[in-house]
Amino acid sequence: MSGFDRAFSRRRLLGTGAALAGGLTLGRTARSTAARALAAQEQITLQVYIHANNPLDSVKPLYEAKYPNVKLNYLEQSDMAVFRATLAANGEGTPDLLRPETNDVQDLGKTGVLLDVTDLVEKHKADLAPGKLAECFIPATGTYAGFPAEIGAVGLYYREDLWQEAGVSVPADWTWDDYIEAAKTVKGKTGAASFAFPSSGDNQTALLWTFVMFQLGGSITNADGTEVTLDDDKGIAAMEQVKKIYDADVSLDEPPFEETYFQALVAGQVAGAPLPVGYRGFALEPYVKDEQGGLGQWRVALLPRPAEGAVRVASIGGAALVSTTYTKYPQEVKNFMELALGTMEGATACGEWGVVPTFLPYLATDSWRNARSEPYGDFAFNAVWTEAVNQFPDTWYKQPVFAEALNELGAQMMPMMGGEVEIAAGMRTVGDRVRDLNARYQP
Repeated sequence: MSGFDRAFSRRRLLGTGAALAGGLTLGRTARSTAARALAAQEQITLQVYIHANNPLDSVKPLYEAKYPNVKLNYLEQSDMAVFRATLAANGEGTPDLLRPETNDVQDLGKTGVLLDVTDLVEKHKADLAPGKLAECFIPATGTYAGFPAEIGAVGLYYREDLWQEAGVSVPADWTWDDYIEAAKTVKGKTGAASFAFPSSGDNQTALLWTFVMFQLGGSITNADGTEVTLDDDKGIAAMEQVKKIYDADVSLDEPPFEETYFQALVAGQVAGAPLPVGYRGFALEPYVKDEQGGLGQWRVALLPRPAEGAVRVASIGGAALVSTTYTKYPQEVKNFMELALGTMEGATACGEWGVVPTFLPYLATDSWRNARSEPYGDFAFNAVWTEAVNQFPDTWYKQPVFAEALNELGAQMMPMMGGEVEIAAGMRTVGDRVRDLNARYQP
């Protein structure tokens, strides 16, 4: 090697070493600056009221990784009475985030105590299911008081093996009357029930009526909650359809969300029922473990129609994510709502848990379309739920009186089912009672 070559090589080596040293120094300086900046950030803890076994469990690690200065303290609390008590105490102890049903959103939203998230909802509005947007919109204020969470779509769950054993199948389109006849055959051949219809006389007794009413385009009240509509022609028609189901003697007299019904399912006594999308996550997957319970045989289809032109989906509600004006961290709260419910990352986490996210772009992904679950075997159940979302209307309003209305209706339904009370008269009686209750929610 010549002197020039040796000199050049040495200069190049020295230059490279100097650059490396400078880069390391700059790297250490940058990391040190970032560390000091992070340390200077306020360490925040958001208090979150949430019920156990929830899709937002999957979002927590995503949020804390993206916002390392914020921790989420999940408190297993689903009792709205506890939350309302904190409001009555001038906000002392009020959580930063909670996940109520939309009738509570409507009730509290009218008072102005919920954080206005209109800016955030408007930012993502084009990507959110319209039916859920309507449930979070407060007509009296013209604002959104919550960010829509999952879509509580209801479809027809059924066991393909029991239906095949009975020699019946699910057609591409049919009516509830068609389904009743098929259910009679299934029960005669297998002994299994095709509805959950508890005679307990409470809100779960009224659940089946809400499904049919939703399909007919009915509602408990009008959009702003000022008028009770449950006893209109649609409400009466829905109850007449429910009586046909009751008279067919194809139902299991158990509430569908209780342990007794789950055990009947495990024992092979359930051939089907109209149930919400989340049923997979909290009933089928935890309980269906063998052939007797239908492992690999469960399917879901769109609902039969109660009338020509009726939609083939119903709703059980579905929650929203809200905060209050008492929170000290409105931006951090909105960041959580956005990540959980307005991004592909959050929607994927929630969708894989087992609900239908309101974030529509996610429903077009392979992750959503190709999901599988052991109770379903290789059946692509999410194709059905996507179509259900496409049919989901925005005319079913869960205004503040909703829960009380279902309690009143459930208490009066069994006399109507048994024929002691004529349906139109019974519905008018319930309607008048609910109108009295609803007066409390008016300005």
